[in-house]
Amino acid sequence: MILLPAERLGDAEAHFAQAGYALTTVTTPPAGGLRETQAQLAHALRLPEPASTNLDAMADTLRDLRDLWDGQEVALLWQEAGALAARDGRAWWILAEILDDADALAVVAFGAARTSGQP
Repeated sequence: MILLPAERLGDAEAHFAQAGYALTTVTTPPAGGLRETQAQLAHALRLPEPASTNLDAMADTLRDLRDLWDGQEVALLWQEAGALAARDGRAWWILAEILDDADALAVVAFGAARTSGQP
């Protein structure tokens, strides 16, 4: 997993598109925890049910990710990932470990976007 500031989203999109990856994005739900974020990740990665509610199923179906994406490697651009880490470090760790173990998947986790006036 690669960790980047939110401002680098465009750079990551360009890099992975040029490298031939299929791109998908997901955003941590506002105030969402483990299950809400898991459901968003499963949807973005086109994982079949019950991957959106069962962590073991998510890990198992990630083994077939290349088949689900017509043979392509996938780059998941996870926006506001830092929000989950700050809110629920355990949920972040669990999901990050599952995603890191997946073959054919590159994950870029982005921190919170800066609003004007922030340093």
